[in-house]
Amino acid sequence: MTDTAAMSLLVPGSGSWPASLPIPLTPFVGRENELAQVIRLVAANRLVTLTGAGGVGKTRLAVEVAAAISADFGDGTVLIDLSPITDQSLLPGAVARGLGVEERGGTDVGQRLTRVLRGQHKLLVLDNCEHLRVASADLAAGLLGSCPGVVILATSRERLGVPGEVTWRVPSLSFPWPERAPAAQETDSYEAVVLFLARARAARPGLRVGADDIAAVTSICFRLDGIPLALELAAARAGALSLTEIANRLTGRFGLLTGSATGPARHQTLRASVEWSYQLLQGQERALFRRLAVFADGWALDAAEEVCGAPPLAGDEVAALLAALVDKSLVNAEQTPTGSRYRLLEVIRAYAREQLESCGELDQTCARQAGYYAELAERSAPMLLGPGQATCAHRLDRESENLRAAGRWCGADPARTATGLRLASGLWEYWHIRGRLAEGTAWLEKALAAGGPEHARAAAMNGLGVLVSLQGEPKRGQDLFAASIERYREAGDRHGEARAWSHLGNARTLCGDAPGAAEAFRRGLALSRSLEDPWLEAFALFLSGLSATLSGDVGGETSRITAATPLFERAGDRRGTGYTLLALGDCLIQQQRAEEALAPLREGVAIFEALPERWGLMYGAWLLAEASGALGDWPRAALLLGILDTLGERTGGQLFPHQQATLQRLVVRAAEHLGPALPAARQAGQVLGRSDQITAALWLAPGREEEPDRALPLTRREREIAELITDGLTNRQIAARLVIAERTVDTHVGRILAKLACSSRAQVAALVTAAAMDPAAQRPGDPRTPTRLPAPGAR
Repeated sequence: MTDTAAMSLLVPGSGSWPASLPIPLTPFVGRENELAQVIRLVAANRLVTLTGAGGVGKTRLAVEVAAAISADFGDGTVLIDLSPITDQSLLPGAVARGLGVEERGGTDVGQRLTRVLRGQHKLLVLDNCEHLRVASADLAAGLLGSCPGVVILATSRERLGVPGEVTWRVPSLSFPWPERAPAAQETDSYEAVVLFLARARAARPGLRVGADDIAAVTSICFRLDGIPLALELAAARAGALSLTEIANRLTGRFGLLTGSATGPARHQTLRASVEWSYQLLQGQERALFRRLAVFADGWALDAAEEVCGAPPLAGDEVAALLAALVDKSLVNAEQTPTGSRYRLLEVIRAYAREQLESCGELDQTCARQAGYYAELAERSAPMLLGPGQATCAHRLDRESENLRAAGRWCGADPARTATGLRLASGLWEYWHIRGRLAEGTAWLEKALAAGGPEHARAAAMNGLGVLVSLQGEPKRGQDLFAASIERYREAGDRHGEARAWSHLGNARTLCGDAPGAAEAFRRGLALSRSLEDPWLEAFALFLSGLSATLSGDVGGETSRITAATPLFERAGDRRGTGYTLLALGDCLIQQQRAEEALAPLREGVAIFEALPERWGLMYGAWLLAEASGALGDWPRAALLLGILDTLGERTGGQLFPHQQATLQRLVVRAAEHLGPALPAARQAGQVLGRSDQITAALWLAPGREEEPDRALPLTRREREIAELITDGLTNRQIAARLVIAERTVDTHVGRILAKLACSSRAQVAALVTAAAMDPAAQRPGDPRTPTRLPAPGAR
């Protein structure tokens, strides 16, 4: 009996549960897909090893699998726990006792086992083989080679290494991310939440979970990585603590996660479970494992080699040692489009960090980590202005938590000022691109207050001037640009000086100093041309062109922007090209040519969506809203106003004063034309703004004339699942409807949320519902036709 329907008939303690297997004391939660997959593997292979981190549930899954298929083995199933055995030579005797095979003096136990099992059809479950790996491998190879009816299901934190062995890594339970906390009715979509709440209710019967508790439960499941043992130990505290109190106390994870004294010693605390694995490592493996704790959220191989490859390790030894830690289930590895990436589960990282600190290596390893990321930031700064800017920005996205960890370490001691300033000054362009203006401002202010090398201070002042100007403080920006020019000049950095002159001209324009702005632009442009740097020249032309807008010199703006466009293209700067396209659209709007403005505006916005850059998206949404209003397309204008609302909240930025004035006039006119329909349309736009997909507003608004020809950023399967989410189905119900694994649905839902930048299923539903507002996006009689976007420039 090997299907999931039959499995559900096996109830611990009932007559159907195999007498030879231990009876679990708690219900089995989730894991339906994992159960089915392992059963299929055991049916097709004679040695299957379940691997995974300590506490991830290898033993429980093995027991459930064995119970489900026990009837398929004529001679039954037996589980043998190897954890109490400390000597490799004692393993055969322990297995013999577990099988009821009599041990006789003078007879080799292995040979005796072989004779007894040779004619049997039996499932042998060897539990906890990691510390007896050699003996377990020898025993398995001997039995499988001599006993054709024997099948072995093993659990171990690393593979046994026997020919024909199939390994299957047991994953953590599915859990929500804090920024995507589920609604109360969605909690059963996540296995970790279901398990935690089931065990918490066992500790406190009658426990009620209100809407306010969901965030706490989400935090618990996330911080414990969905590890069943950790969740059960935390849930046991529900008898004395509220759910919020449990979440708040997880900072000291190992102190809270202590269980009863009735289970195996290694399961009585989470520390003991992790320590069990740590004690099995060799000396160099331990050294690398400890040092990996300084990575806050994963790392690539080159980072591990640079940060961890100090004596007693050499950089060229790290790759092999890292592979060994992956094999031992202490490090998780995944393949990404940019190569392998590794991470420690948070509970394991906390233990590794304790070991690093106790060995006296914490500060020196953190120093190497901060130095590595400061160098990465410095290398990335110029790359963000060239053809590799999207790739570079995405790499910095992946390293965001590591960059933050390095910044926190630098900020904790004045002696680390230089590294902290290098780090912050190299990242300001990235913070600008991603719209993380407040975060970047805080970093730069702290780094500048601590002091540091003058050249790095010049770059930091220049960057801080940009970020505060975007947050509505151009006067402060003006002062910072002027100070950075002096420092660039003293350091002999003419490129930095030229860029700062252009920034100063823009700030003076925003402060109403037209003569001062003209002088700054003149000096910036002259210096850029003397350096024969096409990007600097394009930048100076672009900002001086924008400055001309406020003086009413639309012709001057157009000529300068037009001259900047090919220079940005020559430098390979797609961002620069996007800004010039938006500025050209602005010129056309001012010349009462709003319909002609749509093509460059759409093309510019598409560039910023691809990066994405949220300040560019704000600028584009404002101009598209202005163009839509000028054309009388008020539903579309209202959607764009909603997008602006969200982007402003996400970035902490704001349009410049002259832009805000025109925006307010647009809001008043939209209210006049749409009346009570304005709030709903604006709310739909706010949902779109969370997805960085502004061009969606070009096809969602009723009355559009475009013929759609560019797909939504969802695959066909993702669109199908998004529609079922809108119908209110849980992940489990979606899996049943589509006949796919629930974990596959989990993965698709995660991707949908990420692609649409939604924080909940309700927001996905709102976005799908908003798409349904557009009747032209559907084929007659087919309300589920996938929506599509217009090509940039189409009208």
